[in-house]
Amino acid sequence: MTVLENNRTAPFTLRIEQELLIQHEQEKSYPEITFQVPDQVEKIEVCYRYPKNEQTVVDIGLRSPERLIGWSGGARERFFVGLEKATPGYLAGPLKPGQWAVMLGAYRIPEEGCRVSVEILLTLKHERWLKGDLHAHTRHSDGSYTPEQAMELSLRKGLDYLALTDHNTASQNRFAHAGHEELLLIPGVELTSYKGHANLFGHPDSLEDFRVLTREQAAAELEKARDKGALISLNHPFDDSCPWEFGFDVPYDAVEVWNGPWRELNETAIRWWQEQLAQGQRIVAIGGSDVHRTEAYITHGTPTAYVLAGSETAGAIIEGIRRGTVVISMDANETFMDFKAGQTRIGGTVSAAEGEEVTFEIQIRGAVQDRIGLWSDRGLEQEWNVEHKQDIVLNLPGDRLFYRLEARRFLPEHNIEVMSCLTNPIYLERQGASS
Repeated sequence: MTVLENNRTAPFTLRIEQELLIQHEQEKSYPEITFQVPDQVEKIEVCYRYPKNEQTVVDIGLRSPERLIGWSGGARERFFVGLEKATPGYLAGPLKPGQWAVMLGAYRIPEEGCRVSVEILLTLKHERWLKGDLHAHTRHSDGSYTPEQAMELSLRKGLDYLALTDHNTASQNRFAHAGHEELLLIPGVELTSYKGHANLFGHPDSLEDFRVLTREQAAAELEKARDKGALISLNHPFDDSCPWEFGFDVPYDAVEVWNGPWRELNETAIRWWQEQLAQGQRIVAIGGSDVHRTEAYITHGTPTAYVLAGSETAGAIIEGIRRGTVVISMDANETFMDFKAGQTRIGGTVSAAEGEEVTFEIQIRGAVQDRIGLWSDRGLEQEWNVEHKQDIVLNLPGDRLFYRLEARRFLPEHNIEVMSCLTNPIYLERQGASS
């Protein structure tokens, strides 16, 4: 019997339950339990139960409509396969719709037979916030961590993804290509020149030559990376030791306004970003730790970049950054803010008629005596304090170019105020105007 139903606690999950009685005569054979995979599935999870003992051993594996996907033997009671992550022994990849099968291996079956229960969970593609680090180095350049150590430290922080962005090399991206069971890996490289740094994300070999000395040379190399599909971020543009000196009329998709722990170079970047937004520019703001080695305040996920992604894949994260659906937090388990206007999310555009107000819904989580600031092209519009979490509805004038949120916190132990969270804007336009 097959039961296919939506999981009420996880509305994007379908559950299938089946039982199979394996007869003693089927010992040393491979019976199957088939099931249908619909379109838009991003993850298949399988667990099975039977009365396991010395006389009863049933192995398990999985096949798609096209090929064998993996085999656990009797070593695992559960496994999963996703688009880019999978349990060891199984292949991640496209989960094509059609008839799949849980393969059973009837290794030892007693005279009375063996009843096997199988539960299958199908997760459909859906939007969710994925959190990670968009700027990290390893031993493949001047970092002290191996890629494996960087992955482990990221998982300890609770990150969903990690971008490997070593200086002027692509060798670290072999690990991104290999994949990881628990962590999404984004291939990347940091173009590191004497006149500025830029991260190139999403392609395993996007950089042809880092030896750029003029704006024209930098623009040409960045354009080549873009042609390969890479997303380009200009890194720590106002860092005194390595500022971006090629100007902002080169190809780029985002600016790293938050690099490592909060400090003056980030304040300068935020002020510049606010000025550009107020002039009508639409620039995606991102952040990353730029971690190289063990240091007191520079660790993986400090800051953390939350990206609203349509599936649990590196490509969906890149696409989310392109759309500007990015929130930056001081760490993986610190303040997080989300807001929307109707169905329009961060990074999107909402239309308003002349004189019309727009309703914004704001969610704030994890604040610790934070001061929230609502910004527009006219500057700081409102401020209020939040102790922990808050849901708020604001009706705001629709004649602004954008609205965005900042959260700041005073740290008495260091006698400084830092940014605890920062959102990209929701943009506004006059009804009937083109964006």
